Amino acid sequence: MYLPNGRIGLYCFVTASILVAGLFCPAGWGQTGAEAGKRKAEDETCTVSGIVVRSLDGGALKSATVQLTTESDRDHHIAAKTTADGHFQLKNVPPGQYKMIVTRNGFVTREYGQKKAGGPGATLTLRPGQKLTDLVFKLARAGVITGKVFDGDGEPVSNVSIEAMRQVYKDGRKNFETTYSAQTNDLGEYRIFGLGPGRYVIAAELPSWEHVLMDREYSGAEKGEGEKSYAKIFYPSALDAASASSVVVKEGEEIPSIDILMREVSAYRVRGKVEVLFPHKEGTMQLMVVGRGQRGGSFGTQELVKADGTFEIPELVPGEYTLIAFFFDQGKVTLAEEDVDVVNQDIDHLTLQITPGTEVPGQLIWDGKPSLAGEKAYVFAFPTGSAFGGQGGIGYLEENNQFVLKEMHPGRFQVNVVGVSKDCYIQQVKLGETVLPDHVLHMKRGMTGPLEVTVSAKGARVEGVVSNDETLSVAGVWVVAVPEENKREMRFLFKGVTTDQYGHYELRGLAPGKYTIFAWDGVEEGEWEDPDFLKANAAKGVAIEVRDGDKKTTDLQLIPLETKASQVE
Repeated sequence: MYLPNGRIGLYCFVTASILVAGLFCPAGWGQTGAEAGKRKAEDETCTVSGIVVRSLDGGALKSATVQLTTESDRDHHIAAKTTADGHFQLKNVPPGQYKMIVTRNGFVTREYGQKKAGGPGATLTLRPGQKLTDLVFKLARAGVITGKVFDGDGEPVSNVSIEAMRQVYKDGRKNFETTYSAQTNDLGEYRIFGLGPGRYVIAAELPSWEHVLMDREYSGAEKGEGEKSYAKIFYPSALDAASASSVVVKEGEEIPSIDILMREVSAYRVRGKVEVLFPHKEGTMQLMVVGRGQRGGSFGTQELVKADGTFEIPELVPGEYTLIAFFFDQGKVTLAEEDVDVVNQDIDHLTLQITPGTEVPGQLIWDGKPSLAGEKAYVFAFPTGSAFGGQGGIGYLEENNQFVLKEMHPGRFQVNVVGVSKDCYIQQVKLGETVLPDHVLHMKRGMTGPLEVTVSAKGARVEGVVSNDETLSVAGVWVVAVPEENKREMRFLFKGVTTDQYGHYELRGLAPGKYTIFAWDGVEEGEWEDPDFLKANAAKGVAIEVRDGDKKTTDLQLIPLETKASQVE
């Protein structure tokens, strides 16, 4: 390079200065604050990588989807597909707590830390800058159940709804929930696929729209006389799920010839009227029949409601049901429920009254300093003990923490507060001057409130590590705080969390009182609220008493269950 005389020294000085600055100045020197902040944020992001393989032979699985989900950010989807050698890598993951889920067609979906199908997964905790590598997911091939459905004459029946049901726990009671379903073809054949290992109850039902729903006055049958109908059948020929034979499915197993013979039994009719007790335009009406108790499941929404509101439901076999009338008008849905027990005769003059929704005003009162998880909280009254689930009410907090639960209908509703921190618990719920000890609101016609909900952010914390017999920490198991025996009807006092990848758990927001802390091996979610389960499996927990603001550490030993008839590994 040519420089005029007199500039050579200046050039050499500037060049030397730049070199010295590059050698001795700290990284990021000269960056703006925004650039430095961006670089720091990138340095704090995490990487998660590993491999997905078949559990039977360890072969790599291509095109499996690996996804991270978190409650704190539902707007962004962090996911990746596995390559031909089964590997995946998720980059630039913000630190935090996640659920990690792996799915692939033909295989059972699995969560990180999950021990068995339907069991809990472990929370994946990522610290700033953490590089989590060499994760291994073993996916089990899904099972299949096949069979045929025949009528009383041995003829195949098409369009029969087939359900694969598993035992679950709802409101502390055993129930059955449909997890997979199928329909018979013209040859009466069905195929239920995607099944994880476990026990299933198989049910077959001819949908209500396949029935001929005739008025009895034209059918020739005498009033009160039991008619014959094809009942909902639970394999092989039971009328309720509790009496059925379970079908055990192992990994990747195809179980053929689970054939079902539709059974003709005496059936009865339910007649009545639906009354809409508020001004309305011409809306539409629908009636649903839901089995209660061990019958389980919905029995269709095609029953006829005539123009004058009268209805006749044919072909109900003896059992416990709930009738739910829906009224659809100008985008709004109102409903009424009525429990019906069918024994050995028709039921007449049943009335379902659909009333306008009631507004229940209320106020949230903080005991101490308010503590929110986000920008806004709301009071939620959700249905409990209902066969259908009904409608709940949501009241967003306004000025002075006042709220209004809108469109409330008769029923039982558990009162909860959403959007507060995990350290909060509900101290008291009052309706007028009446304290609701179980926090359950029994809505009746004409009830107006007010509702008063007192919340404290001083809930106790209990944390620790769960270990097995080999003193190794255990990820993905339930840890449950069970209140003392005389308070177990208060379901809101139960607290359950799952351990993270380090076997660590943290129970937060415990109300003051005495508890027993358990870590059971293979327990089903909600099973700990069943008194029979606790009677058999409540001997080895750790007793603890907490007060407001307590922070305690209690390490736990994993407890094997005494009895687990419903579980199949």
